[in-house]
Amino acid sequence: MGIFIFVVGFLTTVVSGIFFVLSLIKKRPLRNKIVIFMGGFLLLIGGVLLTPATTPELHVDEADLVTNEQGEAAITGQTNPEAQLTINGVEVSLADETFSYTVQLEDEEEQEFTLQASMGGNTKEEVVTVKPSRAFLASLQAEKQEQAALEKAETALALAETQPNQKNYDEAVTLIHALSKTYEDFATRLTVVEEHLAIGKALDTAEASLERSDFDQAKELVAQAVLNKETFESRLSTVETKISEKEAEALVAEAVQAVEAAEAEPTKDALARAEDAVARLKTPDEELATRTKTVAQTITANEQAAAQAKAEEERQAAAAVPEQSQPAAASNQAQTSVLVTPTGSKYHTRKCGNGTYTPATLAEAQSRGLTPCAKCFP
Repeated sequence: MGIFIFVVGFLTTVVSGIFFVLSLIKKRPLRNKIVIFMGGFLLLIGGVLLTPATTPELHVDEADLVTNEQGEAAITGQTNPEAQLTINGVEVSLADETFSYTVQLEDEEEQEFTLQASMGGNTKEEVVTVKPSRAFLASLQAEKQEQAALEKAETALALAETQPNQKNYDEAVTLIHALSKTYEDFATRLTVVEEHLAIGKALDTAEASLERSDFDQAKELVAQAVLNKETFESRLSTVETKISEKEAEALVAEAVQAVEAAEAEPTKDALARAEDAVARLKTPDEELATRTKTVAQTITANEQAAAQAKAEEERQAAAAVPEQSQPAAASNQAQTSVLVTPTGSKYHTRKCGNGTYTPATLAEAQSRGLTPCAKCFP
């Protein structure tokens, strides 16, 4: 309202003043012009009196502040409730006439914050300087040291991941354990490297021993590998090939030994062991197979020769028996009693059918050309 009256009074004063000057020049009556001019002037004065002051007030409680340990400081003060307040361009809300705004320093440098209170087209400024406290400076220094240590640990861990060996792993562990904070990501990555080393050791053992049990253990660990899995699988494949070759060589040596033993002592048991050893070879060996066949032929030939020798021995023994036992046989024949018939062609040990049986010695019966009865001498 005051502004409206001020504008009306201003326009009235200006217009009436122009007419007043023209009337003076033309020498016309001035009374009405003077009244209008005075009225406009009074309206102008009234409008000024009724228009409130548009220049804002702005007061800060402290122009120099020191942060807390976290680098924070609160800028407080008072301004007009109608004013618009900004701090470094950021609008700040007011609680009646007071305000409080927390600022944060990012480094060890002090910082100036410009406060502007605007109202009715007028602006008032104040500058507040915020300085870092000793505690904040110490925390910044500690943070820098932690960051530097963190970067070193990250570098060492990355090296251990790309070149996983005991030396790189130990260095990464030392640097990570020296950090003031615990980083779960580092712990997880260290575990992966540690598992990688365990897999490498298992492969080293399998490569050195070339034993199937060590290979199986390494294979189980490689299946769970995260780092360099392709390299591990390649090494594992090489170990498996060498173990297969070693096992094949062992089977060949065992087969050769069994065949040689069968050749040195050609028995059926030795031949069976040789044939089993040759059959278990991963790659057929024609030479050893031929040698086992030769052993089998030798055994057969030996058996036939032994059988022939035995038969000859028995024949010779049988031929020698009659010559040695002729006197005894003659004596036995002279003493042995049999039954004969007058017309029969056989001699008997008992009455065997019809006829007249008379006793006689075996020698007598044989001298007559009689032969033993099939029933009495089955």
